[in-house]
Amino acid sequence: MASGICEADIIIRAGTIIDGTGRGGFQGDIAVKDGKISALGDLSHMNGKYEYSAEGLVTAPGFIDAHAHSDTAFVRDDSGASKLYQGVTTEISGNCGHSAFPAAPGSSDPWVLPSFGGFLDAFRERGSRMAVNQALLVGHGTLRKAVIGDMDRPAKPEEIYEMKHLLRRDLSDGAWGLSLGLEYAPGCFADLEELTELGKTVREEGGIVTCHMRSEGLEIDKAIDELAAIGRASGVPVHASHLKLDNYTVHGRASKVWEDIVKINREGVRFTADMYPYTASSTTLSIRCPRWCLDGGNEALLRHLQGPRRQEIIDAIRTHYFNAERAETCLFSDDAGLWPEIVGKTLRFVAEDMLGTTDYAEAAAEVLLRTQAKAWCVFFVMSEQDMLYFLSRDICIGSDGYALPGDPDKLSYNPHPRSFGAIAEFFRLVREKGICSLEQAVHRVTGKPAEIFGITDRGHLAPGMAADITVFDPDEIAPRATYLKPVQLAQGVRLVIVNGSVALKDGIQTAERAGQFLRRGDK
Repeated sequence: MASGICEADIIIRAGTIIDGTGRGGFQGDIAVKDGKISALGDLSHMNGKYEYSAEGLVTAPGFIDAHAHSDTAFVRDDSGASKLYQGVTTEISGNCGHSAFPAAPGSSDPWVLPSFGGFLDAFRERGSRMAVNQALLVGHGTLRKAVIGDMDRPAKPEEIYEMKHLLRRDLSDGAWGLSLGLEYAPGCFADLEELTELGKTVREEGGIVTCHMRSEGLEIDKAIDELAAIGRASGVPVHASHLKLDNYTVHGRASKVWEDIVKINREGVRFTADMYPYTASSTTLSIRCPRWCLDGGNEALLRHLQGPRRQEIIDAIRTHYFNAERAETCLFSDDAGLWPEIVGKTLRFVAEDMLGTTDYAEAAAEVLLRTQAKAWCVFFVMSEQDMLYFLSRDICIGSDGYALPGDPDKLSYNPHPRSFGAIAEFFRLVREKGICSLEQAVHRVTGKPAEIFGITDRGHLAPGMAADITVFDPDEIAPRATYLKPVQLAQGVRLVIVNGSVALKDGIQTAERAGQFLRRGDK
């Protein structure tokens, strides 16, 4: 090599660099050396072992999915294709109170381990790999179940002490915070005292508390107040997961909800949020059941559905959700392999055409029984007006989905299309609806989630930062996934670099699996 000419492992040339800070883009090159960004700007004096022309494209930091559930998905399929094809290089996983640790006594899942450190050790010892970085949270529901079980009662002082001990251990090992799932059992059984005490431990360790709030519909104001109270009493930063209004009776209140969040921040509580750009949610059918019947978990629910209180559950399901119109908005997406005929069908269809009834709550109970309470549904419950309002605010984007393979033959169910399209759909809406500038959009999937979660070596393009880079066409990035055909990879992302390795080139995934576990406190 001639004197004065430097060398890099990778040089991305002539792209519009949008660096993740929210500042305006500029034309330039980026050099990567030894897994780090080594230079940025006019690099015509440098040569790279691998060079890629980004002319006409945007060069951005690798996208960060602020809310994911890839807790063990990446050990079952290491491609992470559903996320990588959207330009995602890091996921925040372990959300909604569920994580792969600490294991409850008697757990039979080989990937549910006693501790965060044990999970990382097992991943390494078993020779596993992954395409996308993972930053893992400790699930409060998982933690509570390990100490208390599925019982509906307040935690005893000694149980809170034990939960705090286990939580501190995993936070000290590098977990990023505590996730709450207050609409699910057993998280829904926790009171403010328990949650505040755990929040204090998270604050002491420098983490964050994320929360699937106790209500996202009729009682969303109370739910926001509760999350703010946790932050106020413990001093911990709090974060509302997948912000939405999921009941038609509260549609149109997005501006009021956002004003409340802004006010809470002005009062000194750091309260942030993420969302996905869809008007349908996805969760278990059992979420429509009354809390009392979940005391003891799914096994208790199934006993009640076959016992003398069955009708009470059905009546509560009917009151909570189902009539003819709303049964049409419930689309079954997963049957756990127990009743495959219902996947891709609405509850109304299952009730009327398969079970011969117009009692939709009764049909829901039957589905719960036949699927051992493991059925998942897509619920069309949000309004586009509210969704677009929240998207126009300074909120980061989280898919609420999984890192999945791109081959539909490898999946036995129909996931919500958000796993394959949330980030891409956000950019499509930015382009077509003018929600915000392109620079702001990039910031909201890079620098902003990095700041919220405390990730200091990613989220921006600058020398010394980890080389997670996404190159995309801002005019083409969009999802292909639909509700009925969700396993379709997004389009418009041309190049993805993960930790200095080329993970996707010319829109096609490579054999590289360079994802790493990001640990809080590591530099």
